[in-house]
Amino acid sequence: AAKVVGLNVIATASRPESEKWVRELGAQQVINHFGDIPAQLKDIGFEQVDYVLILNDTDKHFPAAAQAIAPQGTIATIVENSAPLDVSLLKAKSAGFVWEFMFTRSMFQTPDMAEQGKLLNEIAALIDQGVIRTTLSKVLSPINAANLRQAHADLEGGRVIGKIVLKDF
Repeated sequence: AAKVVGLNVIATASRPESEKWVRELGAQQVINHFGDIPAQLKDIGFEQVDYVLILNDTDKHFPAAAQAIAPQGTIATIVENSAPLDVSLLKAKSAGFVWEFMFTRSMFQTPDMAEQGKLLNEIAALIDQGVIRTTLSKVLSPINAANLRQAHADLEGGRVIGKIVLKDF
């Protein structure tokens, strides 16, 4: 985002290796997602932010995101919530909350279905040009019980950086 659209990216990380990784991906500042996010934002000079992207545990992070979001800002997520979110926290700020789901266009045959392919091609080109990089960090092959167990154990451990891919039968 920083390189493509000129945003100042503030990422969260809790370990030195994950902080290093998000900085390599383009984050200019890093705060700890286990700490008080609004207070940490203030510590680095931000009273509020225009955009928040929640990529992990929407239930846990939504209240802090709602507190940190600027008036008329937008909170987005790709992560399901398990309990109702208190979207009334956004009312006074006229802030928005949106979901991004990769398969929406194809599932609902939306008129702009071709946009998905265009967006994926743009991302692929940016990766090929070295402007952005993939978040792939580990490939397990072939797809079998042992590798499924390994991937699951890695994810349950809560220390995975990036994405794990299982491939080849």
